[in-house]
Amino acid sequence: MDIPAFINEYWTYLSIPAVSALVGFGTNWLAVKMMMYPVEFTGIGPFGWQGVVPANAKKMAHVVVDHSVKRVLTQQELIDRIEANKLIDALQNRIEPFVEDIVDEVLAETSNYGVPVGNFIWSVAPGALKSRVYKEVKKSMPDVLVRTVQDVRDNLEDMIDINEIIIDKLGNDPQMLIDIFLTAAKKEFRFIERSGLYFGLPLGIPVMFVWYYMPVWWLLPFFGLLVGYITNALAMYLIQKPLNPVKIGPLTIQGLFVKRQKEVSRYFGQIFANDLITAEVVMGEVLKSESALDRIRDMIQREVNRAIEDTQGIFKPITVLSLGPAEYAKVGKIISERAFREFRNPDKRSLRYLDEAFDIEETVAERVGALPPEEFFELLHPVIAEDEWKLIAVGAVLGLAAGCCQWALLT
Repeated sequence: MDIPAFINEYWTYLSIPAVSALVGFGTNWLAVKMMMYPVEFTGIGPFGWQGVVPANAKKMAHVVVDHSVKRVLTQQELIDRIEANKLIDALQNRIEPFVEDIVDEVLAETSNYGVPVGNFIWSVAPGALKSRVYKEVKKSMPDVLVRTVQDVRDNLEDMIDINEIIIDKLGNDPQMLIDIFLTAAKKEFRFIERSGLYFGLPLGIPVMFVWYYMPVWWLLPFFGLLVGYITNALAMYLIQKPLNPVKIGPLTIQGLFVKRQKEVSRYFGQIFANDLITAEVVMGEVLKSESALDRIRDMIQREVNRAIEDTQGIFKPITVLSLGPAEYAKVGKIISERAFREFRNPDKRSLRYLDEAFDIEETVAERVGALPPEEFFELLHPVIAEDEWKLIAVGAVLGLAAGCCQWALLT
């Protein structure tokens, strides 16, 4: 019998492995999509579906943080990496105009017992005198800034919680969470989809022979359910386990995700460094907290007053007498308020220094990459485990439906 005649006579049986492969691929493809989509609940009343990740966004955000950065890096370590002197060096381009503006503002806003002569005198003062005043103020400014930065750094632990910032950011942005998981486990999810074909085809071959000798009505629906279940469950298992390499004859088997630990860790380092733990994000959170801002304002006021006291020394009584007590106190307030306004408008160079000091990408990549397999595996496992039975059940039901359709067509 030639090949065309053989196919013509036995095509109904040959179609069984092909359909089995398609069922395996279709159910696995759907399982991956159902993990991530839809982002919002879609359905009628209580009947519908929302992707596993977006439906559990807060929980998944905790998974990302708890099993990566929180295990390898503390907030205090990040804070300790900030060196006040280096941060002030990064701010040098702003100190020059800042000092001159402050001196001009103090003289414009203060008066001698109610008579605003300071601004007039300053406006007609010789350039050499102005330069000398600016120079003297600039000499003391770095010390004031260093002490202020150290104060803020020493108290930053009480002002914000970086881990909670990341969790809130991810928990309120399901699409970002989806993108992180899809990118980090891209190869594993692709394996889940394609493995439906790899497993479905061989699983259909024995069914073909059984159907030839025993074409009972329940056989194809039953094996359709079995194929849908096995291909889903097996694929989800193999991307996670075994955690450590296992030799089976000439083959070495290990969970696909754990096998790519270094590669995935590098990606997480980039995500945290570029989107989640940046100086801009941290400063933004500090600036949103009224209690943190009040504490920083108090620190700046304290350091400015200290600097004024140190500068005046034995001449303080003369200065107070010439300006008046109210105007003397006003000087410190003007300077501290202006410094506070500068703090609320971070300089790009200072943000760049902070990002370099944090060194998030390398730290996360190296330390997460060095985690034991059983700890690293927890980065993906909750995504698979959450509602896993539902995903496998859907695969089984779709396999059952496909088996029923195939039985109807073949009979």
